[in-house]
Amino acid sequence: MDFRQLRNFIHVVELNSITAAADRLSIAQPALSRQVKALEDELNVSLLRRHGRGVMPTEEGIWLARRAKAILEDIEEMAGDVSGNRAPLSGMVTVGLPPTVSEVLATHLIERTMATYPKVKLRVISGFSGHVQDWLLRGKIDLGIAYEGQKSASIRTQPIIIEQLFLIQSADIESARDGVPIPAREALEQPLILPSPEHGLRGRIEAIAQGQEIDLNVVLEIDILPTMLAFVERGLGSTILPLVSVINHVREGRLIARPIVRRSIDRTLVLMTPLNRPGSRLSSSFADFLIAEVHAMVTSGQWPGTTL
Repeated sequence: MDFRQLRNFIHVVELNSITAAADRLSIAQPALSRQVKALEDELNVSLLRRHGRGVMPTEEGIWLARRAKAILEDIEEMAGDVSGNRAPLSGMVTVGLPPTVSEVLATHLIERTMATYPKVKLRVISGFSGHVQDWLLRGKIDLGIAYEGQKSASIRTQPIIIEQLFLIQSADIESARDGVPIPAREALEQPLILPSPEHGLRGRIEAIAQGQEIDLNVVLEIDILPTMLAFVERGLGSTILPLVSVINHVREGRLIARPIVRRSIDRTLVLMTPLNRPGSRLSSSFADFLIAEVHAMVTSGQWPGTTL
């Protein structure tokens, strides 16, 4: 095997298609197929599974692509270190964020990326935690931020922060005006405005309620955060959210955030990276950068109600 074969094989794995990889590399598809077959013959293993829509790497194929990418990047970095011309990070990186995280992190992250890595193009898309995980598995995004939930053997998760959840109520509710802490049972028994069941936040709240044998009284299901807060502000129900999601409403005196006690309700935010395709220097370095930025926001008070 040679470096050219390995580089071309990495493209096949990243695109899950020999045809698409051949187009990207500007080489003939039969020639690329012969290169893959030569690798399989030399290693005496199957590296790809063929199907009607393209190819999928086998476990051996994933391992080879990951190791090959690491080796090739090490060679490039070594050449740059020796010559003193190590290339700065460049390229496109796509990050998936849940809506409540996107509200606080997206603008900050884009601005910091532009200032720190001017040659990196950052694309941010927002969706529920389950959607972010699915996008990562399908290769639509490079990195995902989500709330800890369903595990996948194809995804590595790294805890970043723990968010405390608060009972959010209208400032017009007299019993809420002082913002005094509220026991978890009493908070969960309020008429609640919550996102739909597919939302990770809803699942977390339901799990805690079931553990305390409480039947939630969900008066409205709304997945659009500004709309949800508008109904809470009108006093049509309460909700349970991290403080950062409502911090401006609280500061303006429109909503009250009450700490939940005697059984705090929290959730863990994790960074998700794929194990079913090779990583890159860009995605690995950007993951470290992203975590550092989140931690900086927490320690500076820009992300209130959280712990590292």
